[in-house]
Amino acid sequence: MENQTNMSQTLTSFQSDLNRIQTLAGTLSQVEKEHSKSLTDHEDDKIKGIAVAEQNSSRQLGEIKQLCLGMAQKIEEIQKSVKKK
Repeated sequence: MENQTNMSQTLTSFQSDLNRIQTLAGTLSQVEKEHSKSLTDHEDDKIKGIAVAEQNSSRQLGEIKQLCLGMAQKIEEIQKSVKKK
């Protein structure tokens, strides 16, 4: 029973951390997207290059957010499975 409690607490901790990372990644993704839009308005090629990098960063952070969401959902499924036993 103690192992099950420890496992449940560990999974809850992992899920909490993943949710926090998901929130941070989502926030940073939005900031990068806004930066990209602002930089795109400029004519300077160097600044446009930075805009592309910002856009790529935004996309990658969005992917991290989705990965965290998927892992947190999987942990929830595992917790439900462990509680049934």
